Amino acid sequence: MNYFVFILGITLLLVAATDLTVTSLSVRGAGFITKRLSKAIWRVMLAISKRVGSRKFLELGGAIILISILINWLLMIWLSASLLFISQPDSLMNVETNSSTTIINKIFYTGYTLSNLGLGDMEPVSPFWDLVTAVLSFVGLIQISIAITYFIPVVSAEIVKRKISVYITTLGCSVEEILLNHWNGKDFKELEQPFMSLTESIILHGQNHKAYSVLHYFHSSDRKEAFVLNITNLDEVLTALLFSIPVELRPSRSVLNGLRKAISSYLVTLPATFVVPGEETPPLNSLSILEKNGIKVSHSAPIDLEYEKLTTRRRLLLSLIKDDGWEWSDLQAGSYDHEMSVIK
Repeated sequence: MNYFVFILGITLLLVAATDLTVTSLSVRGAGFITKRLSKAIWRVMLAISKRVGSRKFLELGGAIILISILINWLLMIWLSASLLFISQPDSLMNVETNSSTTIINKIFYTGYTLSNLGLGDMEPVSPFWDLVTAVLSFVGLIQISIAITYFIPVVSAEIVKRKISVYITTLGCSVEEILLNHWNGKDFKELEQPFMSLTESIILHGQNHKAYSVLHYFHSSDRKEAFVLNITNLDEVLTALLFSIPVELRPSRSVLNGLRKAISSYLVTLPATFVVPGEETPPLNSLSILEKNGIKVSHSAPIDLEYEKLTTRRRLLLSLIKDDGWEWSDLQAGSYDHEMSVIK
């Protein structure tokens, strides 16, 4: 027996099993290999999308990455299992010709065994290889079961994410629009109820994103379902309410802080998908339309200082938007004045 090849097979099998377990059964995100494979595929898709000038291609990202993860696990386990049998030339025997098998025969045998289709026309030559065959059969069965239990919750979590995104757009498609839509002539108290509803939903999504980091690669070219744009708009609304709108006009501070913390619980999961704050700081939102409608907006040096403290957070949001194939300018789905003129 070639012990180097045998140990290499065992090592590769353990690496594959660890990555599969951490990715699918842990609530801490993807395994080392899955995490980097997902990001590499997404970067290629982003580059292609920019080259062809269309985001539609990115809508395939989540499905392609999920399938690639499954294929990666399968190939790693198949290769590791093949190395185990290849390590000993006479580990398998062809029952029809009563002769030893080739490397290709061993690769075929391990694939056949992992798929639980049976042993084919080959069989192990000793009890040890019988045991290895039995273990591989269980590994194949477990892999299929884990893949199913992993993929279904991911799709369900994506539906939850899109539901949150669409709900945000019902409030408005830009910072100023959300604020104007909920100005009752005296204050913004009407935002309290939708903000409380969003708090629970966003906390749930933050936990889903932490457990299934592949969610990050599910893209929608529909502006209403583009989660990264709408969650950014929502966070910018909170920033405006907390620092630019007078206290007496704001919703309850506990409601604002609760929603802010919920969004933060999602943002802290982004480094797992290699999204970190960049060097570019996005421009501040203009609240001029609010002032034109007679709503008081505060301007002062202390307020500017508060915005400075949010630089890292806002840079992270910009990185998030770019990593999903959008730009900061896409936050404005169309000017409020234009949309109002269409309605009229």
